[in-house]
Amino acid sequence: MLGAFREHEMTEPIVAIENLSKVYEPFPKAMRLLLRTSVKEPVVALDDVSLQVFPGDMMAVLGPNGAGKSTLFRILTGLTTPSEGNATVLGYDATREATAVRRLVGFMPAENRTLLLRHTCRENLAFHGRLQGISRGELADRVDNTLEMVGLARARDRVGFALSSGMLARLMFARAILHEPSLLVLDEPTAAVDPLGSIELLTLIQDVAVSKGLAVLISSHRLDEVEMLDDKVVLLNEGKVLYSGDLGRMAARSERPYIELQFDGDAEADMGKAALADLHGVEDVHKEGTTVQVSTDMSIREIMNELDGRTDHLVSIGRARQRLRDVLREMLEGDKR
Repeated sequence: MLGAFREHEMTEPIVAIENLSKVYEPFPKAMRLLLRTSVKEPVVALDDVSLQVFPGDMMAVLGPNGAGKSTLFRILTGLTTPSEGNATVLGYDATREATAVRRLVGFMPAENRTLLLRHTCRENLAFHGRLQGISRGELADRVDNTLEMVGLARARDRVGFALSSGMLARLMFARAILHEPSLLVLDEPTAAVDPLGSIELLTLIQDVAVSKGLAVLISSHRLDEVEMLDDKVVLLNEGKVLYSGDLGRMAARSERPYIELQFDGDAEADMGKAALADLHGVEDVHKEGTTVQVSTDMSIREIMNELDGRTDHLVSIGRARQRLRDVLREMLEGDKR
């Protein structure tokens, strides 16, 4: 994957974040009435966050709603300022030198409301290119080359309203890379795309990042996509960093012997879960639909022997790879404790 070609010890980070905190103060009472908000206490969105992103890194930013992901992205794109700490992109301060930083960052928001849907793909990119200061002599070729790169060359003269959700996502990605940034900040880029289209888009993002040596920060609620990226990950919860590093190492920290049992009905799975929870040697039992996952050092034979007479509704049993969502669930629950 992306990590195969980089040598961090010989490369300066593209993004350096040190002790970054952001506290949203409540509005005055009169303003709260106008904005219809009941928030009366300060809200801590980021709490002493530090991390680095190097050329070639594709870092997935994970966490539940309210974890601080959007605030982190807003600071890096100059849309809000931190309360404490600092964030730099190639040495430029994201707060004091926001204009310079915006020329180094390609941002792709989760929604397409920033696109001009009555205009063509080519017109959308040309408008953005002029905002980024690309010269007129260079802009036309840059637009055509970028549309070719993202697979929209044949749709270059089609208006936004005539594009599918997948094509709109590609257009937004094209806009993010048009000015040849060093850092891509992608906020749920596949949120409106079907599963097949999301795989194709992520593959495109990886290819562009590798070919141009970009750093990428990407948030997603689709954990299968994060597993597909298989690179770096930072896990946020209530504004704090719970983990930052290789995805594989994070999974290894929580890796335990893991057995999955499939039952032929939801009620039967409930009974199976209750029976398994009573077994000596079972550390954790989790049910999802008709599937029960068991964390244990016991063998499959031992499980079957212990459940003797209570397996009439068992469809299958076997070893399973611990899924990313299970690892994240354990880490988030451990943080609460």
